[in-house]
Amino acid sequence: PAPTPPRTDPNPDDVPDVPPPFEANVSDPLLAPAPAAPLQLTSWNEALTLLRQRSTDLQAALGQIEVAAGAWRIALANLLPSVTGTVGAQYNVLNPSLIAVGGGAGGGLGGGVGTGAGITPTELLGVGTIAASVPVVDLASLYALGSAKENRRTAALSLAETRRQLTRGLAQALVSVSSTERLAEVNRVNLRTALERLALAQRRFELGAGTRLDVVRVEQDAQAARRNVVTGDEDLRQARESLGLALGTPSAVGLAKGLELNTLLQGAKQTCHPLESLERRADIAAARSRLVVAERAIGEVKRQYAPTLDLTSNTTALTVNPGFAEVPIWNIGASLVLPFWDGGAREGRLRQTRGQLEQARADAVARERNVVVEVTQAKRAVQVSLETRELADRERMLAAENDRLSRRGFEVGTGTSLELVDAAGALRQAELALVIRDFQLRQAQVDAFLSEAACEW
Repeated sequence: PAPTPPRTDPNPDDVPDVPPPFEANVSDPLLAPAPAAPLQLTSWNEALTLLRQRSTDLQAALGQIEVAAGAWRIALANLLPSVTGTVGAQYNVLNPSLIAVGGGAGGGLGGGVGTGAGITPTELLGVGTIAASVPVVDLASLYALGSAKENRRTAALSLAETRRQLTRGLAQALVSVSSTERLAEVNRVNLRTALERLALAQRRFELGAGTRLDVVRVEQDAQAARRNVVTGDEDLRQARESLGLALGTPSAVGLAKGLELNTLLQGAKQTCHPLESLERRADIAAARSRLVVAERAIGEVKRQYAPTLDLTSNTTALTVNPGFAEVPIWNIGASLVLPFWDGGAREGRLRQTRGQLEQARADAVARERNVVVEVTQAKRAVQVSLETRELADRERMLAAENDRLSRRGFEVGTGTSLELVDAAGALRQAELALVIRDFQLRQAQVDAFLSEAACEW
């Protein structure tokens, strides 16, 4: 018999050959990039220009400035002289020769001037009067002028707060668009990866190394990835439309390709500047200014109990025959008004203004409390968002490694389709969670900065 060859023990260092990773060429209509928006921003200044031109909130705040300026001018007019002129014509149908002007009769004017004074009025009588009045003592109107001036300050502070809120809304809308655009890209990457897994499962099934159940499981995962692409694109469209509304246009607005979000936010920081003290924030200052206006309203009502003194002057001209016109009267006088009793109207206004004062005081206190809590939470949100973003990044790295190992094990036959699908779903969720955490971090940074800032543009 032939000699038996000597038996050799296997070398533990010898590793069987592993086939190279499977590569598949996949295609799907949903893999195409999301369509660009009709209008694309290229810089922060462009966005700010659109905001100035089209924002209805800004137009309303500017309109309130004009309303306050008009109210101040009306208050000033109550302290300035007033002159009025009247021109009319009259004819006595029953007795043309009998002329009566201002309640007079028998050819007299006001009962005091007539033909006996050498004046013969025309039968078709033309009358012109000029009346002038100069307020000398009017404490209520004088105090109301100061209130109107404070009201103008309130409107200016409200405009500053509107600008801060508009800047905040614009920055948040830009962050939202940038994040949803990134989310749409991640959804397409996940879909491509899911289609590659499906191609791998189908290849194994064709070679007899896999089962139909493996293909169905992976295909379910691919359908979930397609659903994420569709919903993510709708979120992107809504974010762009929200940005358009913030800019005052009904169409969707996106970001130009290659434009970094940090560049836009840096422009926002250049537009706004930090406040030295939280008490200088526009909404707090506006609430305190409204409190001052409410306090002065009580003073206005109290001063309505004081008498008023006006200087008056009246001049009357008549058409005469022969000639054209004569000026028979020019009166100069003084008018002292003593407000003894008005039926309780001033008392009612006093109670009303006192109630409005309490409302303004409560609003100012509540505003200060809310702002303190808002700033504290905004600062804390930055730290929390930063920590959760770091954790999400670690989770994504672990999920990516788990997906790589699961896919490689499925390729060489040591892993199951269930493990492959679970790892793919975990990776997809981790990718989406990281994008969301980035969005929350950017939004928290914007809120923290603008909560203690003033925007002047």
